[in-house]
Amino acid sequence: MANLPAINSVVKVIKPLTEKHPRLGQTGTVIQYSGHGMVCVHFPDMPPGQGIFFNPHHLQIIES
Repeated sequence: MANLPAINSVVKVIKPLTEKHPRLGQTGTVIQYSGHGMVCVHFPDMPPGQGIFFNPHHLQIIES
């Protein structure tokens, strides 16, 4: 399994699934993992508890 950023880590989206992904370059907080090793990231403009799942290879850890 990939090296996953810790829960509550601050991560930056560096390589989203699509080139025009609206979250490219944004930073958010890791809030959970999926059973398949995906990382759920909460962004400041989202309601509490919501997030978007990313492949951990698409994220850069800013602060752990």
